[in-house]
Amino acid sequence: MVNDAGMLRHVFCLTLVTAAGLAAAPAGQVLSGLKAIESQPYAATAKVVEIHGERGDPQPKEWVYLLSDSSARGGVREIAVADGKITSERTPLRGMAEVAGMAPIDTRALSVDAGEVFRIAHKEAEKNELGFDWIDYTLRTDADSNAPVWIVKLSDNMGAPVGTVRISAKGGTVVSALQPDPDAKARAGATPVSKDGGILGSVSKAAGRAAKSTSDSTLHFIGTLQEEIVGERTIGPKENE
Repeated sequence: MVNDAGMLRHVFCLTLVTAAGLAAAPAGQVLSGLKAIESQPYAATAKVVEIHGERGDPQPKEWVYLLSDSSARGGVREIAVADGKITSERTPLRGMAEVAGMAPIDTRALSVDAGEVFRIAHKEAEKNELGFDWIDYTLRTDADSNAPVWIVKLSDNMGAPVGTVRISAKGGTVVSALQPDPDAKARAGATPVSKDGGILGSVSKAAGRAAKSTSDSTLHFIGTLQEEIVGERTIGPKENE
């Protein structure tokens, strides 16, 4: 069994990882990936039709861009990007027939990158009192509005679905509120989570368990990071306490 000190170390490291990931968000991982692709020769004819990233906590390690390109074998290019740099390219011949016919994304309209998407999804999880451990991101053109929309799927630490929310990539508005998975609601009822969803929800619970054997100054530091990330403090003493 992990003791309080070990639990606190886990909480501390997890919070730092989360804060570091969100601090990097303004750099715009998805948008910087688009710039890398735009510098390639095929950019003159190819059109980005989908962007996706898996297991983001908050950011995935790699983004995959699917391009419709009549000059490519099979009519599709699949480009992987990490840290704004292209890491692999391929032109699959099978299993991508529907991609070539997808509507292109208006990349000029994109203003909401994954960092902001995570924050919005986190707030949606808070409203539903649901925790999640990672996000699968997909960016496509919405068939009804013809505008770029993020489709965000939340999963728990076992990989079970928590819910899905749709967010505008133009203005960051919630197109479709979080639709919780019925089983996720049942799990939340059996094991209540803090009102912070996702990673910070886990931090809040763990910090609460460790609080009795931990100095207020350490919990204050963790709480400060939490407040910077989500705009609210539920961990540790506040400045005027």
